[in-house]
Amino acid sequence: MKKVFAIAALMAVTGLVNAASVTVEGQFQQGHRGARDSDNYALSVKESINKTFAADLGFTAYQQDGTKALSNRLEAGVTGTVPVGPVNLYTRAAVGEKFSNGSDFEYYSVEPGVTYTMFDKLTARVGYRFRNGFGTNGNLDTTHTARAGVSYAVTKKDTVGVRYDQVRGDSFNHSVNFAYTRSF
Repeated sequence: MKKVFAIAALMAVTGLVNAASVTVEGQFQQGHRGARDSDNYALSVKESINKTFAADLGFTAYQQDGTKALSNRLEAGVTGTVPVGPVNLYTRAAVGEKFSNGSDFEYYSVEPGVTYTMFDKLTARVGYRFRNGFGTNGNLDTTHTARAGVSYAVTKKDTVGVRYDQVRGDSFNHSVNFAYTRSF
């Protein structure tokens, strides 16, 4: 599996040149029930496969406040989107690997949700993500994330957004996320 992610990382670097869009995100996470706060940064590339499906590849770096402990995630996903009346229904399925102080493990996630575009520039999104580690090695990565956000198309190629995530399960936190997307 690690060879797959090494190839995926190489594809991400070359994908920056050919991607349909690149997103940079800052995540400011507040831990609850003894969890530490962290500052997280993400970079992802996304490319449409056809009118219904898009593939993405992303990297997220986490740094805990206080200890400055680092962990990272490399994730590849596919999103299917179907218009239903005034909204779009989407589902994203992904696999990834978490790298954290020698306790690396693979995981999967599924996220269904709804988007609604208003005024051709403002898009609202609501979703729910379930994430879980593969196997039973005690990696404690089962989470349920409720998320809601809005994005605004500043130009035809530039979008800014803000999102709120509430995470429950093996991790217990919430975050405010700011993103910038450049389309090509």
